[in-house]
Amino acid sequence: MTNDIRLAARRLRYVTQAGIALVIGGSIAAAGALAAGRADGLGVLRIETEGLTPWPAALSLLAVGILLAAALLQLVRMLRQVEAGASFAAAPLRGFALFLFLAVLASILLAPLLDLAFGGRRLVLAVSGGDALMLFVTGLLFFVAKLLDEAQRVADDASQIV
Repeated sequence: MTNDIRLAARRLRYVTQAGIALVIGGSIAAAGALAAGRADGLGVLRIETEGLTPWPAALSLLAVGILLAAALLQLVRMLRQVEAGASFAAAPLRGFALFLFLAVLASILLAPLLDLAFGGRRLVLAVSGGDALMLFVTGLLFFVAKLLDEAQRVADDASQIV
């Protein structure tokens, strides 16, 4: 593996770590604003509550933020392996896809379920085109991780022959 790839992986890891800090900080700040009854956030942006009362909206937002941060942590793990010279880092990619899938699923299901749990009368599920696309992309990432596993197996076989 070339030094350019390792350097690019290191830079991307730093950017991803900054993204994790933003996701966690933003989730906590937005959840705090919602819990305080300020859906208008800090005056700069409005926090979408999907019709939930403040506490369930804050819980939903925190759960999705935690899952997204966990996905990004898996990406950091993969980038560290690439920095160390691993050509096929499939396990962290699979973890990234799993947590990203769970974050998308939570963003779809958690708000209606919390609404129902906190006194709502009916369960309304709404899946946007963006949600459907993200579910498709996470499925694609699972497939790519499987291809990387197979590529690693072939590379290991080839190295034993030589």
